[in-house]
Amino acid sequence: MTSQASHPEPVEAPALSLSKGPPLLPLPHEPAALPVSATSVTRPRQASRARRLFMLPLQLFWGMVFCQSLAGSILVVGWAYRLAQRTALKRWWSGSERGRSGNEQFDDFVNEMAEANANAAAAGAPVTRPAMWPTWFLGPRLRHGGPVRRWVTRWLGGITWNLRTGAAAVFNTSVVALPPGLLWWFGWYDGWNNSFAKGYEHAAVGPLISILGIVIFIPVMFYLPLAQARQALTGNWRAFYDFRLVRRLVRQRWLACVGLALAYSALAFPLNVLKTVPMFLPQINPGLGALSDAEALRFLQRFFFWSSLWVFPAYVFLRVMAARIYAAGLLEAVQTGALPAERLEANERLALERLQLLERRPARTPHVLVRFIRWTGTLTGRWVAGTVAALAWFAFVAQIYTAEFLLYHNAQGFVNQPLIQLPWFSYLPGSLAHPARELPLLLGFAVLLAILRCFSFKASPVPPEILGGSLCPPDEVDARRHELAQQNKSEA
Repeated sequence: MTSQASHPEPVEAPALSLSKGPPLLPLPHEPAALPVSATSVTRPRQASRARRLFMLPLQLFWGMVFCQSLAGSILVVGWAYRLAQRTALKRWWSGSERGRSGNEQFDDFVNEMAEANANAAAAGAPVTRPAMWPTWFLGPRLRHGGPVRRWVTRWLGGITWNLRTGAAAVFNTSVVALPPGLLWWFGWYDGWNNSFAKGYEHAAVGPLISILGIVIFIPVMFYLPLAQARQALTGNWRAFYDFRLVRRLVRQRWLACVGLALAYSALAFPLNVLKTVPMFLPQINPGLGALSDAEALRFLQRFFFWSSLWVFPAYVFLRVMAARIYAAGLLEAVQTGALPAERLEANERLALERLQLLERRPARTPHVLVRFIRWTGTLTGRWVAGTVAALAWFAFVAQIYTAEFLLYHNAQGFVNQPLIQLPWFSYLPGSLAHPARELPLLLGFAVLLAILRCFSFKASPVPPEILGGSLCPPDEVDARRHELAQQNKSEA
């Protein structure tokens, strides 16, 4: 059986009594050492740095492939959110004593969090999966369970993970980002119809609707990037709507948020150029005008695939950048006392506790004159930064309207922005590819997700006497139960 380790006495012990058996599970807030048995606990395997670099072109290839379809782009969103979660946790780990000491690797901390999450799941608490390197297809390696479940979880578990994470992310993002896009689209449609119908008495309807969409979009984008980062880190879709906390972090990291807005606007420029270039290709290469429909379709598919060589890395880069800003802002708010630890999600609080980063670090109080000068500079800086960020987001919108003026992409050009919502970068004309072509693949992914959930890697509530008080991965529960049964049989 697993060896027992002594834990510090918790503040409040859970009201649970057992006739016999090992100690109870440690509380989630207890920074206890992890008792691990070499015979019963197998840590998740982490890819080495050399192997990750070797697999990077393959990861990039699959990202470019999935950006070509609506269903595949949901996988990309889930993959990017998993990477953002790992980035935020590594940001905390690298700033802690454990990270600076050089005595352990970050993957050791990831494995520790995985075991802690499994322990919490066994106690019936909500958990977030550990921030391992994201994969497109592979899932965790199970040692127990049926052969079908082990095979499906190992080779298709990543798809389940990405789909579930991506679907929740797309839903939340659409709640706040879809209304402005719809207003732009309707305003554009009404404006052009009015220009052809010469309805001068209704000439202001289209522009006013578009302006309303822009006015809504700019404040939304002050909030959305860090809210996406919070959902990615916590793994909880409800955390996206913590408006007060996200607003506090935006105000606290205002300069970094300005840089993020400028990055969005700068990275969107090549993207809008790429989706507009097909209009000018027949002038650049006159031979393209002689292509048949089938040949033109294949040519455009190849063009948009290679264009994703920019779209996919840009989308991932923005998610990683937002995650680092969120992690730094949250840590600063907690350590300065501006944000109580009770406001954090369970896995955020657990990570900061195990890294010993929850302690407040009071700063030296400067002279009152120095504080007044700092306050004045900060207030002015925030107003200037807010103006610059608003102009950056307005430039983002202006690029959309310019691109649609040069080459209209129907609803997709306004409703979905690849760097904000779905990184779906395939603008095939309706005459070559019917817009409903995405529905079969989308339904197929939904059916696949429902099937894979039956075999997915999950932790079930387990009696504490089976886990023996140690932090154990969920796939070890069956082994613990079997060992306990054998021990009881031998004692009888």
